[in-house]
Amino acid sequence: MFKILFLIIILFIFITVYSFKKKIDGILDSIFPSKNRHRTNKGDLEELVQCDNCGVYVPKSQAVKKIRWKGEDLYFCSPKCKEEYKNKQ
Repeated sequence: MFKILFLIIILFIFITVYSFKKKIDGILDSIFPSKNRHRTNKGDLEELVQCDNCGVYVPKSQAVKKIRWKGEDLYFCSPKCKEEYKNKQ
């Protein structure tokens, strides 16, 4: 009987600590947002990339298709920025 009660208490402590950690992480992310990560609607972190034309950070999944320039991957926030960049070169 004591073993079952002990396991229930340990499980309760684990769940409490885990939920507290998630709340603290959320608070810290809102206070100190990361430059290279973005939290999606599902709560997952996604890499951010910088537009090589205007410097805006966008989630990698939403960036306009990259182009390869001198062996480097380039990302853009919009088709307009992509065309502007091509015209500058």
